[in-house]
Amino acid sequence: MENHRPDGLDFDIIRQLREDGRRPAKTIALALGITEATVTARINALSEASVMRVMAQRNVAHLRTRLFCFIRVWIRDRAAQAVANDIAAFAGAGSVMLMMGSPEIHVTALVEDNDGLLALLQDHIAQVKGVARLDASVTLKAYKYRYDVVSLSPALSLGEPQGDPLDDAIIHQLQLDGRISNREIGRVLDVSASTIRERVNRMLASKQIHIGAVCDYRRIGFEVAAVAYLQVDPRLIKQALVHLMAHKEIGQVSAISGAANLYVIFAARSLEHLFDIVRLKLETVPGVIETSVSLVTQTVKHRADLISLVETPG
Repeated sequence: MENHRPDGLDFDIIRQLREDGRRPAKTIALALGITEATVTARINALSEASVMRVMAQRNVAHLRTRLFCFIRVWIRDRAAQAVANDIAAFAGAGSVMLMMGSPEIHVTALVEDNDGLLALLQDHIAQVKGVARLDASVTLKAYKYRYDVVSLSPALSLGEPQGDPLDDAIIHQLQLDGRISNREIGRVLDVSASTIRERVNRMLASKQIHIGAVCDYRRIGFEVAAVAYLQVDPRLIKQALVHLMAHKEIGQVSAISGAANLYVIFAARSLEHLFDIVRLKLETVPGVIETSVSLVTQTVKHRADLISLVETPG
């Protein structure tokens, strides 16, 4: 199971679950012309092999903490792994990645406001032993956000409660297993299934949450992940965004503050493929002045439960 590679039928099932993670196996079977038992067996195999996980994800637009920022961290006189572990302990650090080269650590942070960002930078990350320098960029707008392809590693974090206690409890159950029945959630929480159904439907309709299949990028054919900071001529930003969002390998595109005004995260099937993406898709961005690319070597923490609903996965 550990080395399971999805085939065409697996991807057909994943596409069904991306649209609706709670779609019944019988409905999927009818759509694909296969048996319900086959669908159930395939879903179980994909989950056991950590290829796919069906889970609830929160839309950050509905949270108190909705200010996204990216923080690059330079290290001195201490192992980057130890520094990253310390940073990962902070609630505001949504993802913490070890990078090849310098800066050694990349953090995606989610805070409530500018004061929260200042506190995270000055009072927390800057105080970690071994941190020599920080550089932070605030996300001005997310234009593309592929929330169905992530790092499904032991570092996966499901975050903290955000609002209504019952909603939070329901979401937590759906993060552990997005296909759990309303009846089972009700049994665990000692609440009626009809109440669970009403709550889940309300949160889905208001786009507070999305429930769907989330795949590990390494298990579906991508071996390398990287982040890029692009400095683009402000007069050509719109053309640059159109260019970047057209490429399926690029999972996230955000306008950010600072000299580099665009942030990109992408995945590649190999180092050769990565070089092609950089040369043919990033360095050809209209108006690009400078491109800085860093490879992810390890994900120390990842908040796969937080998404920006700005794009329907394709």
